[in-house]
Amino acid sequence: MPIVKKPSGHFQAKILSPDKTFSITKTFPTRAQAVEQLARWKREKREGKLKAQEPKSPYLDEFFNEWYADISSEKAVQYQSGWQRFQFQQYRDYVQPVLGRTRLNAITPQMVKRVLNRVASLNKAPGTQRHVFVLVRKMFGDAIENFQYLTFNPAIRKFKPEVPIKEAKRLNLEQIKKLLLHVEDKKYGLAIWLQLYVGLRCGELQALRWEDIDLEEGRLHIRRTFVRKMNLFRDYPKGRKQHSHTIPQELCDRLATAKAGAKAELVCPSPVDPKLVLPQNWYCHALKKYCEALEIPVIGTHGLRHSTSEIYMSHGASRDDLRQLFAHSSLSVTDRYIRDRASNLEKVSNVIRLFKSETEPESKTYPKSVPDEKQEVEGISK
Repeated sequence: MPIVKKPSGHFQAKILSPDKTFSITKTFPTRAQAVEQLARWKREKREGKLKAQEPKSPYLDEFFNEWYADISSEKAVQYQSGWQRFQFQQYRDYVQPVLGRTRLNAITPQMVKRVLNRVASLNKAPGTQRHVFVLVRKMFGDAIENFQYLTFNPAIRKFKPEVPIKEAKRLNLEQIKKLLLHVEDKKYGLAIWLQLYVGLRCGELQALRWEDIDLEEGRLHIRRTFVRKMNLFRDYPKGRKQHSHTIPQELCDRLATAKAGAKAELVCPSPVDPKLVLPQNWYCHALKKYCEALEIPVIGTHGLRHSTSEIYMSHGASRDDLRQLFAHSSLSVTDRYIRDRASNLEKVSNVIRLFKSETEPESKTYPKSVPDEKQEVEGISK
């Protein structure tokens, strides 16, 4: 209909654009004004003077539904379903109440800041505040690149909340030795040995199969992971990059013994049924009991991974070595696994000697003096 009465009592004039792709609309307080405008548009359309107006920007709620459908499509294989559901929950709880009925192109940085302030006022953790910021920044970024709705991202970088990095619990070298000896004959012992010696994530440990271990070459291949929330195996580990590592000899010997009595393809299966996956909650509970029995810090399965860095750094591994071992995307992530990075600095400073001291014999510090050019020629002639 060319004239529509709105719930507010106003009247909207509507006409199809010259290219017939969208409707041109305008709202007036009275029907007479709407009729007059409609007549003017029809006259301009006949004369070829009617200018096509750009369609209005969608409301943020409308765009979010379009964006969410896009990231949930089969083509968006890079997005896991758990991540997708998390974005929906974050938008529903924190963004929608503030900006849901705002036009997308009308959102300003100040409005985004209002969303973040609301999250903070709800006493949500800094990590939650950052998650909300990352959501809106990605959403607006896609509105620019994928949908061409915007030309500017209102979620500017300086609004990104700072999250304090907590040092993860880990064991020192002596505590690691005590734990390894204690669990040697326990049902979860091999799992703990694998995590400590190779730094496996729990999902990688659960998905590890005997075909991934080459005992002759002493190599362990990390090819897949188990996703507990979805109860399925993925054909790639975290970061989507398969990688392999040399197995330390002590672990290699233990694996050879375990393989001889293996009853299933999984290296660390459920203790109840070898065909089932290792239950993470049972494993964590047992690890806690082991730590309490030894009176050492109680750590989780990821604490074992952090403790791996203690083993490797005490044997001379560098930051780059640890990055390769843990398959981290950057050294900044690896730094979270390194404690007391400057612990050897004082020792090194005390042994640095570039020049001899007066009390040291010359032969211990300096090589023989290099002959000058004249002496060298004389020596050759003789």
